[in-house]
Amino acid sequence: MVPTDLTRRERETLSAIERRLGNAEIAAEFGVSVRTVESHIATLRRKLGAGTRAELVRAARDLRGAGVPVPPTSFVGRERHADEVRVLLGRTRWVTVTGPAGTGKTRLALEVAAAGTRAAVVAELEHACADDVPVVVAKAVGVVVDPSRDPVQALDVVLGARPHLLVLDNADRVGPATRALVRRLLVAVPGLAVLTTSRMPLGDGAETVYVLPPLDTDGPDAPAHTLFLDRAQAAAPGLVLTGGEREAVSRLCARLDGLPLAIELAAARVRHLPVAELEARLGDGLGALERDGGGRHDTLEAAFAWTWDLLDGAERDVLCRLAALPRTFDLDLAEAVTFPGASRVVLRLLDRSLIVPVRPGGSAPDPAPRRFRILAVLRHFALARSPAAVPGEVRRAHAAYHARLAGALVARARVDDSVAAVAEATRLCPELAEALRWAVREQSELALPLARTIAVGIEQYGTDIVSMEALTVAARDHRIRAELTASDLFVVGQALCYHDLDLVTELAELAAERIDGPAAELAARHLAGLCAAYRDRGADALAHLGAATRLAEGLGDRWQLGGVLQAIGIARMSASVGDPAGALEAFTAATEAYAEAGDALHVNNARYMMARSAAAAGRPVQEVAAWAQQCVDYAAEKGNAHQLAHALLVRAPALERAGAERDLATAAAVFESLGDLRCLARASLSLAALHTGRQRLAELDRALGVAQRLHDTQLETQARATLVDALWEDGDHRRAAVEFGYLAERAGVPRAEELCPRPVVTGLAAWPVAVAEGRARALRG
Repeated sequence: MVPTDLTRRERETLSAIERRLGNAEIAAEFGVSVRTVESHIATLRRKLGAGTRAELVRAARDLRGAGVPVPPTSFVGRERHADEVRVLLGRTRWVTVTGPAGTGKTRLALEVAAAGTRAAVVAELEHACADDVPVVVAKAVGVVVDPSRDPVQALDVVLGARPHLLVLDNADRVGPATRALVRRLLVAVPGLAVLTTSRMPLGDGAETVYVLPPLDTDGPDAPAHTLFLDRAQAAAPGLVLTGGEREAVSRLCARLDGLPLAIELAAARVRHLPVAELEARLGDGLGALERDGGGRHDTLEAAFAWTWDLLDGAERDVLCRLAALPRTFDLDLAEAVTFPGASRVVLRLLDRSLIVPVRPGGSAPDPAPRRFRILAVLRHFALARSPAAVPGEVRRAHAAYHARLAGALVARARVDDSVAAVAEATRLCPELAEALRWAVREQSELALPLARTIAVGIEQYGTDIVSMEALTVAARDHRIRAELTASDLFVVGQALCYHDLDLVTELAELAAERIDGPAAELAARHLAGLCAAYRDRGADALAHLGAATRLAEGLGDRWQLGGVLQAIGIARMSASVGDPAGALEAFTAATEAYAEAGDALHVNNARYMMARSAAAAGRPVQEVAAWAQQCVDYAAEKGNAHQLAHALLVRAPALERAGAERDLATAAAVFESLGDLRCLARASLSLAALHTGRQRLAELDRALGVAQRLHDTQLETQARATLVDALWEDGDHRRAAVEFGYLAERAGVPRAEELCPRPVVTGLAAWPVAVAEGRARALRG
């Protein structure tokens, strides 16, 4: 008999022991010393007559009056979910925990039952037939079933004797029978609460549904990582992972979507495979995730097949087609790649936990349609059962659908800077990138319109690095190049000016070969002038842009005129021209032309450049700061991250050091994520000016590396000259001499000496071998 004179803290300690916590963990949870915990345990052993910790666990179960079969493994990452289910059971009498196969529904239900105050009874329904459900439950309760009597009547008596929690596990296959039984019991037994687990709701009005999500995988201490490490150490005691292996675990858990069963199966494999090899093998499918035993939870294949068998033909077809999508989807996209009206099937698959909703980011409500996804491990399963033609059909439908959406947005992009348009472009960019990569790879006729639309989206609304790289791949494809008109080449080249000037130079040369009228010549001249301006060939740029100005005026194209004037401002800001006052005049004229064309976004973009040129021209700080703040306010109002980063970049010099550093760091992070290498290099140069020592050198190294990736010789020269000075000041004279030699070879000795006067005067000439090494590097590079 278990004594009832235990204190509250003794009961809490006993509960913690049952949860398999060690003394140190209990002490940390209670906020007391380990010695205090040891004292409580000694008292418990005396009162309960328990000689071992296992006997204390059994005593804890007896104290609750229940024998819930909780597995001996630790319960990781689900404490919050267990608490939420307990709260629901306090408010309602019937809770159903739903979730994908392998998400841990059974374990959660057992933990909730074991820690509750009600007498718990667990009935496993996995192998029950509809007619067997009352009998299976009666046996679990301990009722001897008389074939001549209704087993529910006997259940009423036993369950009504004291408050019970009835756990009905895996009710999927016998949902209607389970629903009917629970409805009768809740009416007959007022003190009864029911907790069911199922991959889909049972569909009763009295049922409260709790959707159990996969474990969180974000961050080094995420529950998914903790679970993997716990199970891996159980499989291979003494296992110690390196930093690189822990990063591999993080990637592995993300690939497995935080699904507990998948993580446990993967962790068990570290007994035989290093983490890196395990990660690599998971790329080939689910074969590495299995264990001996033959049960439903011994392989992911078996876990998913259990649900697959319950699907009808339409549900299987829709699931296979959705599994072939490259990213998340909404109901409209689901119908586009399946059939009209398929949304009702999608909703049924959601109910079966084969599709899961995507958690919206941020706290503000998102007006866009709700998006969904299929867990990666389930995608493998479904694709393995798909007809061979399905993936190609789905990707074509995906590409065509997004080409239509993007085409509609691009048609109004020059005059639509609304928050909704910016948000739509942000959502579309990664989808278009996937579609464009597929279209290029498959040589689809959709590649060309996709390339055009994604280029306009990048230039007008900003981008992400994935979209920029996809457009780069398309621009290098010879088949696509052969089809691009001069106007197309301008659109694509203008977008890529952020990212790769060598490639833009090639596109400008192609555009010059495809002039077949004034509009084509305008496009070719504009692109050639813009490229020359960024490459510090000021005279060439101004010659092309002067001709482009006359063409734009002759055609009455105010938007192109705004772009040409903006490019003239960029050329006048270049080192080879060095006319910031003239640049300011050109940027001001550009804002007027853009405004006449109705493009408020580019008005703001040109105003940001006005602020840059005004600062270089020595205009009053207040004037520069006012323009910069207008840019910040506009971009923040419109939700345009790219424009906001530009504005922060130009506002920073007007702020105190801490504010400037904050603005520049924010801008640099945005530019890096968007693939805007030019402005990333500029932000790094500005950050370097705020620092000294190693931090300054690190920013300069980043600026130099980014400028080289961009193939922007003007920025590269600026970054390398600044680096030479910083290295010399920091005492690394030899590396300073090497970098100077590189600069001298690329920019010429007079220009290098002009840019690095202090190091040259104070001693670079004394390092001829190092300078020669740098020149040799420049020749090789």
